[in-house]
Amino acid sequence: MRTRGKRWTSRVAAAGAAAVLLLLSPILGYAILISPHAVFMDHRTRAGQVYLANTGTTPEEVEIALSYGYPVTDSAGNISVRLIDRPDSTEPSAAGWIRAFPRRAVVQPGERQVVRLLAQPPATLPDGEYWSRIIVTSRGQQMAVASADTTVRAGVSLEMRTIISVSYRKGQVRTGVEIRDLRAGIAGDSLVVWVGLVRQGNAAYLGTTRIRLYDPAGAVRGDWSTPTAVYVPVTRRYAFGLEGLAPGRHVVSVDLSTTRDDLPQGDILPANPAHNSVVVEVR
Repeated sequence: MRTRGKRWTSRVAAAGAAAVLLLLSPILGYAILISPHAVFMDHRTRAGQVYLANTGTTPEEVEIALSYGYPVTDSAGNISVRLIDRPDSTEPSAAGWIRAFPRRAVVQPGERQVVRLLAQPPATLPDGEYWSRIIVTSRGQQMAVASADTTVRAGVSLEMRTIISVSYRKGQVRTGVEIRDLRAGIAGDSLVVWVGLVRQGNAAYLGTTRIRLYDPAGAVRGDWSTPTAVYVPVTRRYAFGLEGLAPGRHVVSVDLSTTRDDLPQGDILPANPAHNSVVVEVR
């Protein structure tokens, strides 16, 4: 199996989705780029900002909303973002006291709009990290729909939503992660790995999961990594191709570290590395 040095990441899926959007963009007319994709605020400055850039050729109407949410997994190990409109008082939500200015704007082609974030937390806010999601809804110019009947006049109103994270930190914040449940098995021609993760401390864990497969001789036969965020307990499912793998007892090794290629390292809270391994039999 020629997988040594290969990196399997969730960026592959993201890149695929981005490629689809790029292919569709001349048709759909979506051209708003958003940066950064994660915002970090602290109790000292209580401010942040997001940039919206219109790379298209028509004006884009943009609306900004904030909602409490975090990544979760379902029974199949798939990850999604759960949004909660009315979180109770026990949830570390910042959505109710972070404001975005402006909330609505029209971004002209080639122009950039700055969205400023201002936090007004309660005076008695305990130390810790609080979360919100920024929901950016962009609406391109209405596009005409072709029809063989020249008496018909119709249009399509196009809308796209992008969700990015906001973290607000006050006082002493700390994080960590524990691997609670690690399972691995062979399904067809794929290695399937289940990784249960539980966050420690009072802040979200941001890092990278690295999964390596060792053959019976101790040689690395697969090396994959993916960005990881743990807010609440999750169980992730990963599947990797195993073409040409010889029979025998192999070892799946899982390591988590607070290293991310897609975020400034200074925004990531330090934490001890986590490690676990499990044996899988290839027949």
